[in-house]
Parts: sequence; structure tokens; C-alpha cells
Amino acid sequence: MKKSIRNFMYFFPFLKEVVKRDFKKKYYKSVLGVVWSMLSPLLMMIVISVIFSTLFRRNIPHYPIYWLCGNLMFVMIMDGSKTAMNSVITNAGLIKKMKIPKYFFCISTVTQHFITLLFSLIPLILVSLVTGAGISWHFLLVVVPLAQAYFFTLGLGMFLCSYGTMLRDLNHLYGVFKRLWMYVTPIFYPISIIPENVRFIMEMNPVYIYITQFRDLVMNHTLPSERILMYGTVYAILTMALGIVTFKEREDRFFLYI
Repeated sequence: MKKSIRNFMYFFPFLKEVVKRDFKKKYYKSVLGVVWSMLSPLLMMIVISVIFSTLFRRNIPHYPIYWLCGNLMFVMIMDGSKTAMNSVITNAGLIKKMKIPKYFFCISTVTQHFITLLFSLIPLILVSLVTGAGISWHFLLVVVPLAQAYFFTLGLGMFLCSYGTMLRDLNHLYGVFKRLWMYVTPIFYPISIIPENVRFIMEMNPVYIYITQFRDLVMNHTLPSERILMYGTVYAILTMALGIVTFKEREDRFFLYI
């Protein structure tokens, strides 16, 4: 354990440089650059709100905020974990040249998506003010679900990377799974339309748990329940532990597949 911590601290400056590189690469030759991380969800929010706000307006007050909270969290988790799954393959050339911890590339990709989410909080605040939803002191506590979601995403990404590096078809399968996960997560529809006898299944969805905490703090101006906070923390810890163990068991075989 101590050796792993010393190794992490020794290579930490390298990790910072990799995070900077990945973030710059995402907006390379883009005219608007990081502004896209704020503009893109706003444009999507307008489209989705026009389509669904009339349909769900009686069930969901402040529908643009409802959708934006769900979409920002979902995109960070799904895109972050999928990019982490391919991070070793993407950085194969660097890994072959340097003896560096391979899990750093998972951390870098997830962190890059997390930073994008942080930038997206700016348009979220603006839309909350413009639509009349308002902002309260509860917004300061979004660090809790965001941290839970970050570690959940990192653990999931490391787990997927453990298998995705050796099984390339997993990338395509996860794309299908991602779409299915989106439809079973109340992002653009209220959970109230789900029959009560199966609603408990939806409530076990970790992504829905993080989205619900996010919505409670940003849109409802209330504290999440202790139960949902506990579930979110447990999901993050267990997924992170699973990702670390699985990655450590398989990382020595990566050279055979990159």
C-alpha cells in the first residue's frame, strides 16, 4: 500500500501533464474551445425542452433545469467511463516507451470529463436564474454528488479498461449498453410514469441516484435523503474498489494487446 502511494506521488506531476494534454486535445483547433462545453448542453436543452416540456410540464416544474441536471451527470459518467475504457489503447505508444502507471491514463480521461462538467455548471446557474428556478446555498453542496459520481466513473472506467484493452468488441457493446442505460434513467421523463411495482429497480440505478442528489440540490433546493446519500457513497466505493482490483490483476497482460 505504501509503495503504491509513493509511486503515485512520484508520478503525480506526469499525471497533471497528461490531464492538461487530454483537455487541450479535446478542443484542438476549435474556434470556441472550452466554450463548447457550456454551449453544447445549452443548445441540447433548448431542443429537448421544446420537444418534451409540453408533454411533461404538469409533472416536472422547471423542466429545462430538470433535463440539464440529468444530462450533465449522465454524459460525464458515460463518456468518462467509455473514454477510460480505451485509454490504454489510445496511449499505447507512450506506455511502450515509458514505465509509468497505466491507470494514470484512466484517471486523466475521467478527470478531463469531470472538468468539462464543472465548466457546464456555469450555464446551469444562468438557466436557473433565467427560468426563475433560482439558486440557493444548497448549490454549494453539489460537490458531494459530483465527487461520488467521479469515483464511480473512475472505478467503472478502470473495470472496463481491464477487459476492453484485451477485448476490442467491448467498445461497441458498451455503446449499445450506454443507450439502454439512458432510456432506463429518468433524464428527460419523470420517474412517476414508471409503475410503482417496478420503480424500485429504477431507484437502484447508480446514475439515477447521483442525478437525484444533483437535482435536489440545484432545482429543489433541498438536501438529499440520508438513504440516497448512503447508496451513492456505497456505489462509488464498491465500484472504485472493483475497478482497482480488476485493473491490477490484468495490467501486466496489456502489452500483449496494444
